[in-house]
Amino acid sequence: MYRGNIDGKEVIIHLGKKVRLQHIDDRKLYHTVLSYGETAFKKGQQTFCIYNDHIGLIVAEVENHDIPVIRVDYVIENENVYE
Repeated sequence: MYRGNIDGKEVIIHLGKKVRLQHIDDRKLYHTVLSYGETAFKKGQQTFCIYNDHIGLIVAEVENHDIPVIRVDYVIENENVYE
């Protein structure tokens, strides 16, 4: 779990069980979700995807609580992502 700020609001980024079992650099994943998830968060989207060259395709959803939670459900590794 990671706490960060998006647009001046505190958010929590939580990795799902399947994502935690993958051997991905958590720090890089958290920072990617914080930087690219800001647009989705501002638009009020419930689910969003982020493509990162080093990580792959990140699938996440926003849960609105007192402190919003961005839950990273899946990460599809680069070698399994096709155009």
